[in-house]
Amino acid sequence: MGNYCDEKRLRDRYPFLVTIGYQCEGDCSRSIFSGMSVNMSRAGMCLYLFESPCLREGANISLAGETLMTSRRGTIRWMHKVEDGFYKVGLQFI
Repeated sequence: MGNYCDEKRLRDRYPFLVTIGYQCEGDCSRSIFSGMSVNMSRAGMCLYLFESPCLREGANISLAGETLMTSRRGTIRWMHKVEDGFYKVGLQFI
């Protein structure tokens, strides 16, 4: 099984290990789901995310975390199931 974060990169990514909260765009409930970042570039991030209603390829999510200077938005470009309810995700910033 390949390392999904290393494939098809357009820009170099750097280690970025922080707890991340995310929200599904368009979700009126404003529920916050959790995850952990792995690495980041100017174009995107690799993350481990817990399952949520919007966790699917093509979905837009908003990220927040203590070490992120501002909230970031991104589109899920790929995802790989690690185990039930837990996924490795490639996010492209928008």
